[in-house]
Amino acid sequence: MEKNKKNLFFTSSINKDMEKLANTRKNPFLKNGKYNADAWIEFATQMNEFMGHPRKPFEPMKGKHFKL
Repeated sequence: MEKNKKNLFFTSSINKDMEKLANTRKNPFLKNGKYNADAWIEFATQMNEFMGHPRKPFEPMKGKHFKL
């Protein structure tokens, strides 16, 4: 947290705590080093439920010519 040393608010103990947090941070959407789509869908579903957004019914995509 080198950039925080410019600010008097950040003491050395806060910097050490922030470094510990940064070192233990992990991405909850990675499993065995690979992106886990199921974890993302579960997170999005729970967040929408928390926010009070109703779940939209599944509608298959219609069409013949799709371009990426």
